[in-house]
Amino acid sequence: MKRFFSMILLASMASFFALQAAVVTFDFSTPEGITAMGYAVPEQSAGTNLVQAGAVTVDGVTLSAADGSTETRIWNSQGSFTLRIYVGGSITLSVAEGGITGITVNAANASNFDLIADVGDYAVNGMVGTWTGSASSVTLTHVGSKNAQVASIVVTTDGEAPVDPDPEDPIDPNITKVDSLNHIADLVSGTEFQFTTDVYVNYQWNEFLWVMQLDREGNALAGLIYGDTGKEYPMGAVIPAGWTGVKKTYKGLVEIGDPAHFANAKNILDEDYYSAFDCTGYMSYVADPNEGWENYKVFFEGVHLSEIGENGMFMISCSETDDEGATVEASMTGFNKFGIDYPEVDPTELYSIEGMVTIYNGVMELYPITITNDPGTRLWKVLYEGENGAQYKLNDTLYVAAVSDAEDGKLVYVTDNVTQIYYDTYADWGYAEWMDWYPDWIALDCSGNEEMFDALAQQLVLEPGSVKGVLDGRAHNPSLILNATPVEAADAVYPELTVFSYDLDNDYLAALGNELGRADGYFFYKDGQPCLCSENDSVIVKLSFDYAPGLEARMAEHEGFHYGLLSIFKLDEMWDENDVNPKSIRRISATDADYYTNYTIYPLQVLDEASVEELMAGKEAVSVYYITPAGVVSDKPQDGVNIEVTTYGDGSRAAVKRLIK
Repeated sequence: MKRFFSMILLASMASFFALQAAVVTFDFSTPEGITAMGYAVPEQSAGTNLVQAGAVTVDGVTLSAADGSTETRIWNSQGSFTLRIYVGGSITLSVAEGGITGITVNAANASNFDLIADVGDYAVNGMVGTWTGSASSVTLTHVGSKNAQVASIVVTTDGEAPVDPDPEDPIDPNITKVDSLNHIADLVSGTEFQFTTDVYVNYQWNEFLWVMQLDREGNALAGLIYGDTGKEYPMGAVIPAGWTGVKKTYKGLVEIGDPAHFANAKNILDEDYYSAFDCTGYMSYVADPNEGWENYKVFFEGVHLSEIGENGMFMISCSETDDEGATVEASMTGFNKFGIDYPEVDPTELYSIEGMVTIYNGVMELYPITITNDPGTRLWKVLYEGENGAQYKLNDTLYVAAVSDAEDGKLVYVTDNVTQIYYDTYADWGYAEWMDWYPDWIALDCSGNEEMFDALAQQLVLEPGSVKGVLDGRAHNPSLILNATPVEAADAVYPELTVFSYDLDNDYLAALGNELGRADGYFFYKDGQPCLCSENDSVIVKLSFDYAPGLEARMAEHEGFHYGLLSIFKLDEMWDENDVNPKSIRRISATDADYYTNYTIYPLQVLDEASVEELMAGKEAVSVYYITPAGVVSDKPQDGVNIEVTTYGDGSRAAVKRLIK
């Protein structure tokens, strides 16, 4: 009997210890460990999807998964096996009996090892993550970039029922209930309240926690919680309803003070929820205290920084367009609340700035999160989407094609020489693709600065981001009024530029304003002005010689000659942008009655010069007719000046001005 009793006692003790504590290992680093869990071992450069494979149970602990930006999977990389959890993906560890009291997550790679737990406490030290608490189920979600790579997970269980987290203290049922961040402002200062809906984290810094909420119409509402919540939340973390706070007001800013009963994040929202509102072009609106932008995260592109003081105060400014279409200067105060490193401030430079908006004694301020040098804008976007009077920095390698010192200024003509662009309107239209494109041209205006002009005229290739200035004449002859001398690109190769040729007899003249190109036609004086004409002198393009002193004298004695001229094309009038394709606002419609006459060309160089006799030598004349200056056409010449038009057997024609007495 004694021996039998001892055996019963030993069995009871074994059963007791089995219920009290157990350690279960999920090994993702070896084929044996993967097989032991019941998963298939993936082939080289392939994965086993845990969601598709379904939940597995090892010694009473069940592991299940949810996919993130990419499927949660065991991955084989050249014989090295890891569990990979992507952004927003998760694994859940649960027990049907007893509770989980500890979890150790061993990383295969320390980078991007960013997991959070929905209950209990989770901390990371190097390549080891440790969870402590008591729960029947624990979900670990990856919130970092790229993916978390896990070698193994060790779970400790206990036979005791879990102590699932409850609120730290029972909440008074009579406490004021609030379900909207907007309603907090209506409370009397000092009112304690409980928030009855979820909020998500927009930004957290020390004891400052900015949160947001979507109302029934999908509008984003913002609020600031100030104080120790006892939690560090990643951006996008959803804070469950039930937390409490006290309505407070500091220097005009409504705050939620004395925070309590804050739980672990329920889940993590993607970046679309907590990204900054792009308020570029609307700084004056955000800076208006009556518009209610406090506690929102905003972003401005293409701004100037100035007046940076030792106390962290500075000014942000930019040019904007008001409701009447006029260009106005907007500004806003900044304060370095978060102690970030400022870039070296250059008054000619443009910056991008992201930060939290607050209000202080009736003045709107911006607490910067990041300040970066504006990388600049592609030339094609400036020319087709820019605004006159706005500051731009060109993020292209630009090639100097021609220079001029004429009546319209000291100009240097440059091109991006691109033949394709990435046309991205995905955010607005869901459309983005590579498109074939004509090279774009712009004149760099030195504003009479001879030193800048001389330096720039000697350069061939300009460094991306070094061309900065104010846009002018965008819709006809675009120029950038420089505010600093561009920098020559080191070791850059000057390419063969794409230059278009326009034959007035055979081609549509569709040159861009300030484009360098070739013009072919017949040289005549019409109404005392030099003109380049088509064969019958019925359509003309005005010709100016400002850029080539002496060129007119050379051509004046050769009226009727055919010329090929390397020229700068100018558009005389700004065409109505609403009447043409938005992508082609600076191209002239071939159906317009003033199609050719809207151009002035500035010849830089004579490429070809030939008399009518040289052009038509060996060709047989078929017919001849005459045109008077009054436009009268006849078979015989009239007294005075006549344009003699000869048609040849191959269909070509030649026009010669003759004086008949």
